[in-house]
Amino acid sequence: MGTAFRLSVWLPPLAALASAAGLFAPGFYRDSLYLQTLWRGNDAVTLFVIVPALILSLWAYRRGSQRGLLLWMGLLLYLAYNYAFYLFAAAFNAAFPLYVALLSISGFALAFGLYGLSFRQLTFSRHRRGWVVAYLLLIAAVLCGVEIPPIIRFLADGTVPPLIEQTDHPTSVVYALDLAIVVPLSLLAGFWLWQGKRWGYLLAVLMLVKGCTYGLVLSANSLILRFTHMGEDSLLPFYLFVMLGGLAGLLWLLRPVRAAPA
Repeated sequence: MGTAFRLSVWLPPLAALASAAGLFAPGFYRDSLYLQTLWRGNDAVTLFVIVPALILSLWAYRRGSQRGLLLWMGLLLYLAYNYAFYLFAAAFNAAFPLYVALLSISGFALAFGLYGLSFRQLTFSRHRRGWVVAYLLLIAAVLCGVEIPPIIRFLADGTVPPLIEQTDHPTSVVYALDLAIVVPLSLLAGFWLWQGKRWGYLLAVLMLVKGCTYGLVLSANSLILRFTHMGEDSLLPFYLFVMLGGLAGLLWLLRPVRAAPA
């Protein structure tokens, strides 16, 4: 875990710098006003919630907390997923090198962390998985139900999905990352968790952290768009469910986790 930790300590200052630049530097983003609003909402959550949470999880891990370890791994997944959006969807700006570093470092730190993790140090309750499985499978089902039909329609009659027109981007990074990463990982976590596999518990915790944190981002951005009269997002109830369900699932799954001799 040493390599993962040494990589991860770079993430809070880098994420704070990228987020602060987006929030406070005038004219920093070169995207449409709609996307600029979303980037700044994301920056605010990252700066004021994710960065402190990552620092606390790293501190807790160093003190021997296995809950801190699991939260740390989940936050690495959030950062990798989050900065893939900035790297591939944001108009080129001065923080591009930071986006590259954040995606690369968080991805490698997560890989090294999972490789070095010892399941002998973790204790999960086999009686705490039923509704978490349902939560994970429902997320996968809703994402498929929302994102696959516009793709099928485009294949059928050439109608460009509304999300692409709304963001004025040549393709949908949202569809790409959700269908290539979030949906498969949610299904795999749910299936393994239902089987009672330890990797299922671990992957479920990671997806719950990602769901809770990114659900917060999506909920915050939806509310910002509403209050600034820039649009209504009909998926706000789903985003709130993702956020609150992820938080409740974390509290449920992590409650029996304890430190044990390796």
